[in-house]
Amino acid sequence: MSSPAQVLIFDPHNEYGALFIENIYRRHGLASVCVCTRRRELAGYRQALDRLPSEWVAGSYEVDGIRRDDLAAQLRAHHRIEAVIPFDELSVLPAVEVASSLGLNWPQPEIMRRFRNKFELKQYLRSTSPQLRINASRLVGKASDIFALRKQVPYLRFVLKPNDGYGNRHIGMFAFDSSEVQIRAYLRRIRGESLMEEYIGGTEYFVNGQMDAHGDVFIIAIFQYLRGAANGRHNIDLETTQMPHGTPLFDNIADYAEKVMRATRLTRSPFHLELKIDEHGPCLIEAAARLAGHGNALLCGELHGPQLDVIDWAAHYYLGTAEYGAPPLNWDQYNSHTTRYVHGVALKRERVYELRGIAEVEALPEFYRWVQKPVIGMRVQRTVDCLSMPWSVLLRAPAQWQTAAAARIVRQLIVWNNRIGYAKRSALWLRLAMLKGPPKLRQVLTMMPFRKLLSHLSI
Repeated sequence: MSSPAQVLIFDPHNEYGALFIENIYRRHGLASVCVCTRRRELAGYRQALDRLPSEWVAGSYEVDGIRRDDLAAQLRAHHRIEAVIPFDELSVLPAVEVASSLGLNWPQPEIMRRFRNKFELKQYLRSTSPQLRINASRLVGKASDIFALRKQVPYLRFVLKPNDGYGNRHIGMFAFDSSEVQIRAYLRRIRGESLMEEYIGGTEYFVNGQMDAHGDVFIIAIFQYLRGAANGRHNIDLETTQMPHGTPLFDNIADYAEKVMRATRLTRSPFHLELKIDEHGPCLIEAAARLAGHGNALLCGELHGPQLDVIDWAAHYYLGTAEYGAPPLNWDQYNSHTTRYVHGVALKRERVYELRGIAEVEALPEFYRWVQKPVIGMRVQRTVDCLSMPWSVLLRAPAQWQTAAAARIVRQLIVWNNRIGYAKRSALWLRLAMLKGPPKLRQVLTMMPFRKLLSHLSI
C-alpha cells in the first residue's frame, strides 16, 4: 500500500502557517510535513506544533544547515510529498529548491527564484517587457562601483538595498553628493550583494492579489503608504491606508500591476507588489510571490466580506491547477469602509516599564484591532524598518478623514516610560525576572532579601 499524499510547509510557526495547515487538512484531507529552517526559532516552532492536532502533522524536521538534496532524500524516503507551501518571503527559496529535488512540477523554479533576486526580476522585465516602466538598477559589490555609477544620470539620486532583502530592511537613500563615509558605512552593515537603484519619487502603493493556473491576475486590494522620517531614516512606515475601488487612481495602479504580474509569468501564487507613482506614471519598486505580511492578507479578505477566504484561495492553487471558480470579490463591501494602519515609532531601544493609553485607544469608535499590541515588559527596538515598530493598530471607519483624525489621537494616547522613576523600574524588572526569567535567576530572586526589597519598591 502506498503512503498517503502529504504537503510540505516551511517554518509553519510564522504568520499564516497554522492557518494553511488547518485549511489543507480540513478542505483537502492532507496532513502537513513541517520543516524549521532556522535554529534560533526552534522554541517557537515546537510550541506552534504542540498546539496543533496530531493528525494535521505527518512529520517534523529541523534542518538548519542541512543540504537541500539531503533533506529531499529524507523526505522522499519517509513521505509522499505532492505540494509545497511557500507562504512567506524566507520560505520561497527553500521551497523551490526542495520541490525541484523532489521532482514536483511546482513551484516554477526559474520564475520563483527571480522573486528572491531583486536585480534578476527587474532585469528580466526590462528585457521581456520593454513597454513597462522599470527603474534603472545595478548590482554593486564595493564602494568604488557606487562612486562611479552615481555620476551617471539615472543614479544622481539612488537607493541601496540588499538584493535579497525584505521587510523594508537596510534601505539607504543617497545622492551624487552623499559622503563616501556614509556609503562605506552602509556597505559594512550589509551582508551579501547590494542593489543600487534609481530613486523614484512620488507616492508609494502596494497591491495584493492572486495568480491562477493560467497566469490571470486577480487584484484583491490596494493600499497607500504614508511614510516619514525617523531615526535618521526617510522612509519609515507611519501609516498605511486603503484605496477606494473604482477611482481613476485605483484603475491606473491595478492596470500597471496586472501588466507587471503577467510579465513575470508567475502562476498559482499570491503576490504582493509595491510601486510608486510620480509625474511620469507608475513604476515598479518590488514584487513578492507570497501573501502580504502583518496580517494584511487576512484583512484584505475581510474587506470583501466573510465569503472571501484568501488562505483557501492560495492553498487551492498551491495544491493543483484546477479552476478555483470565480473569486467572491465584493467591491461594494470593500468600499463601504476604509481601513488605516497606524504604526508606532520607538526612538531608542528600551524595556517598557510603564504604558498608558491602551484602553483609551480600544475605546475609540474607529478601533478595529491590534496588529501588534504593546504590553508592559516588552523590549522595543529603535524603529528603522517595518519589523522594528513597537506597536501597530488597525482603524476602520466609513471615511478616510475619520481614520486620519483617529490616527492623530492614537499617537497622542500611546506613551510609555514617561512617568516612571528608578524605584519603579527596579520593581518592575524584579517582577518580570521572577515571572519570566531563566530558572536559576527566578530561584535567586525568590530568596528573602530580594522579596523584601520588592515589597519596598511599590508600583
